[in-house]
Amino acid sequence: AEVMEKYRIASPTPLERWCREYRSGGPDALRPKPKGRPRGAKSKPRPAPTREQLLEEENAYLKARVAYLEKVDALLAWRSATGTGR
Repeated sequence: AEVMEKYRIASPTPLERWCREYRSGGPDALRPKPKGRPRGAKSKPRPAPTREQLLEEENAYLKARVAYLEKVDALLAWRSATGTGR
């Protein structure tokens, strides 16, 4: 009660928690804890892609582009055949 009055602690709950933490971890247990999400381990920088990897990416991009353009052509042909157009 004297400590609570001296340090203006309104409730015995925080005082009991502080005592329990001090007994279990010593003075370091009462130090402020970092807030927020802990920082993750820094990721290693990616190695530069090889020529083969670059060519594979370019090939996949070009295949997707050709497939897209074929669908556009098919849609335009369908619209002209059915007579619907905007």
